[in-house]
Amino acid sequence: MDTEGKQRRGRPSKDLDPGTSLLAALGVKLRQLRKERSLTLMELGALTGYSWQHLGAVERGTVAPSESVICACDTALDAGGALTGMFPEVIREQAYLRHNSEAARRSVAKESDPDIDWDRLSACGKRASTVTSVVVDDIEAITAHQRRLYHELTSTQMLTPVDGHLGLLLSLLETPTSDALRRRIASAAGEAAGFSAWIWFDLGDHFKTRRRYGTALNALKEAGDGGLLSYVSAYQAVTADAAGRPDEAVHHAAMAVDTAKRSVAHTTRSWLHAVHATARVHTGDGRTALTELGQAHKALERAGGESDEWMYDFDHERLMGYEGNCHLELGRYAQAVRSFEQALGGVPATCVRRRAELTVDLARARLGEGETAEAVRLATKAITVFTQRGSAAGIAQVRRLRDHMIKGNSAAARELDEFVRTLQSEPYPG
Repeated sequence: MDTEGKQRRGRPSKDLDPGTSLLAALGVKLRQLRKERSLTLMELGALTGYSWQHLGAVERGTVAPSESVICACDTALDAGGALTGMFPEVIREQAYLRHNSEAARRSVAKESDPDIDWDRLSACGKRASTVTSVVVDDIEAITAHQRRLYHELTSTQMLTPVDGHLGLLLSLLETPTSDALRRRIASAAGEAAGFSAWIWFDLGDHFKTRRRYGTALNALKEAGDGGLLSYVSAYQAVTADAAGRPDEAVHHAAMAVDTAKRSVAHTTRSWLHAVHATARVHTGDGRTALTELGQAHKALERAGGESDEWMYDFDHERLMGYEGNCHLELGRYAQAVRSFEQALGGVPATCVRRRAELTVDLARARLGEGETAEAVRLATKAITVFTQRGSAAGIAQVRRLRDHMIKGNSAAARELDEFVRTLQSEPYPG
């Protein structure tokens, strides 16, 4: 049904004069591009994910659109930046109009009752509350709760609350408080920003990942929290390594080990060395990688049950996962298989993402041993989890395995491709 056509019969559209405002000019350009591509408003709405009624209001110049709407329209209409290029000036125009409107309103208010500053009275309710140690205690617990939820929800579901929590912490850094509380807030902000960076990485947005890590490191330097700084730096190394930037990964991993010094527990130190080992082996430096693995084992042997509160449970089985990656890169497939199987045996069933990541690694090792059918089976098992959890990073991990398959066994790659097609037809696979 042509909804746009029905609307024209009931209320003929008027030609909008692009000279009346920049908002009007944007609406005219949007309609022009849509018409050139023979699309109805309803069809454009389906392409962009926004309602045709809202898009119609944008075309008529009666609604100022958001940046996301304009970006979606520019992409859907293949406008090559014609719409997004107009948007900044529209924003400035709308801000100017709002400013003039607010100034006029204030003028009327003062004339009606010049002895009362109503705006100042309203602003009293916007003043920041006093930040106490009790408030910071509660805030520090939020990230811990969010990390647990990460294993139950998709990254998309987690993104808004995690970024909202980060925004609250950053706003509290603008609130006057004692130096001791400020350092605690900065430390919490650094941890939250690091968690946000990981979620953006899982969603496949490497630009946002880097931005969040920048925020995290700045906050942690202000907090003077060397232990947590080393922890976040190591995760930055993990994401850089997974994104195919091994030299950058080595830089962050080496900095993490150096920053930690004596400020972290032996368990955390073991993990830092393991991350450094994995980064090193991916640059072809197998000798240093094995040395770092040895340091990781020694640190874990010294651990007496103590741990850092923000560090996840790292034990011998977790270390085996990193050791397996080193063996895999060095072509020691049988040793890699044993390491990955041992690592999987120690991961709780609730940590489905971690289990899926190790399953892909095990599939790579099995493929190296020539066990193609088993590699395909493991890959299908892992990608089902990644699809359910909305993990773009995990799906990319399986795709790299598939690309490796096609070089030596195209039939196996086709089998994996066929399974992926079935996933695409199911809204909630598995």
